[in-house]
Amino acid sequence: MEKGCTVQELQRLTDALRSIFEDVSVTPLPPERADRWQDDAMQVSYEQGGGQVSCVLRRRIQVEGVSYGIQMSAPLAGNALPEDRMTERERELLREDLNRDFLTGAYNRRYIETVLRGQMEAVLAAGGQAAVALVSLDEADRLRYEHGQPVLDQLVCTIANQWKKHYDDPDSRIVSRLHGGVLLIACKGLDAAALAEELGRHYAAMPCCCVAGAGMMSRIAFTLSIGVAGTAELPAGQQNWEALYRLCDARLRAAAAAGGNRICAKEDIPA
Repeated sequence: MEKGCTVQELQRLTDALRSIFEDVSVTPLPPERADRWQDDAMQVSYEQGGGQVSCVLRRRIQVEGVSYGIQMSAPLAGNALPEDRMTERERELLREDLNRDFLTGAYNRRYIETVLRGQMEAVLAAGGQAAVALVSLDEADRLRYEHGQPVLDQLVCTIANQWKKHYDDPDSRIVSRLHGGVLLIACKGLDAAALAEELGRHYAAMPCCCVAGAGMMSRIAFTLSIGVAGTAELPAGQQNWEALYRLCDARLRAAAAAGGNRICAKEDIPA
């Protein structure tokens, strides 16, 4: 879905959505409310009322310079989501939004499971190579306790945006947010050593602080732990996405256990 459109395009979109969802509302947003609606990704939530559970999708869109909030909802029927009732064309319009994390704009876990996993399995089947990295914000619980969840969210957005500068090509290199302050970076055509060297250069040049806060702003420093693994390291009989992810996760845990603020791309941990 485009961020901006004309009044006529908005009307056509609304008419199409009303054939899919039980309730669709389009509301002009006053300036003081506009920032509460995400415009880089679809917000998805589930709400209970009237004896049923509904899936609710929300999105902000610009229409000739005016911000509108679009809200779509439909009751869940068994395990079927409203997306399942869309035509292929209608599904295509929303698919990119549903694959994006609403906080950071990076790809989300749904993208990893429905797209990236298949791409990596295809690379393995073809005898090619790829590498993945797990990036975790060090001491996230302490930062949340000292500064609050809104500030932690600002930190996560800052970190994701720093990595998206270098890894934002769906065909070869992407950033996804798994959960909390954990990101996944995946690159085709690189081995673990090459990706680790590249990540090290970018991390060394990264401004590891964020001006954040609610009301009184403050400069908050952060560090990252990074684990890296490549498809070429997988043993025979374990050439699959799950094995690659487990190896990467083990190295992330090793980097964090060694004190954080470091990259682990092999079994021994650098000092």
